[in-house]
Amino acid sequence: MTKEIVIKIKGKQRYPEGEAVETVTEAAGEYYLRNGAHYILFEETEAGFTQSTKSVLKVRGGQVELTKKGLVQSYMLFEEGKLHNSEYRIPFGVVPMGIKTGQVQIAEQENAMTIQIAYELLANEEHMAACDIYIQVKSKE
Repeated sequence: MTKEIVIKIKGKQRYPEGEAVETVTEAAGEYYLRNGAHYILFEETEAGFTQSTKSVLKVRGGQVELTKKGLVQSYMLFEEGKLHNSEYRIPFGVVPMGIKTGQVQIAEQENAMTIQIAYELLANEEHMAACDIYIQVKSKE
């Protein structure tokens, strides 16, 4: 894959009361392969704000790490069959959360990569939402 990439992230959260929320983020970014780990760097801007958030996806083996720094700050670790606790810092405060990963699928090609993650989002050890993330990374044309 080339250094310059385009990343598309589709997220879906299904809440216990039946509501479903879908989000789509597209951004230009950079890709690096170091010591067997894939690094995907990109910036996002939250709706209603001008300050951006720098995001880094690290993909190694069967696990995916997502680190966000800026307006939103968080560290999320997706590892199949495991629960990891974290904090999600937003302008309005800190939200403690748990991420219980069900499935992580990673497919690599010469100029592209797809990542699919299914996980449960927990707050105070209570189920908040069933979530799916689909990430598509392609070399910039």
